[in-house]
Amino acid sequence: MIPLSWYFVVAFMLIGLGIYGMLVKRNLIRILISAEIMGNGVNIAFVAACLYNPVFDIAGQGVIVLVIAIAAAHTALAMVLMIIYYRRYRTVDLAQVAASREAA
Repeated sequence: MIPLSWYFVVAFMLIGLGIYGMLVKRNLIRILISAEIMGNGVNIAFVAACLYNPVFDIAGQGVIVLVIAIAAAHTALAMVLMIIYYRRYRTVDLAQVAASREAA
């Protein structure tokens, strides 16, 4: 069986990668993908904790399904907002929008 620490290492690497992507990237699509990567890291950590603790066996799986459903709704809403943002500014790059606002 794989040790619990390995699961947490992978989970925290995904969370760190998502944080890095959210802080460094200026494209809305990349920021959304980074948020999803962070969510997947949290899910892996939670599944690993439930795997090694028999008290949370069924309840942990239920929480993960709920988190995945909420993430799907979050992604759908973010995509709608990105479409509205693109129609208004004709770009999804936040740096270009900031530059055009300063020039105006």
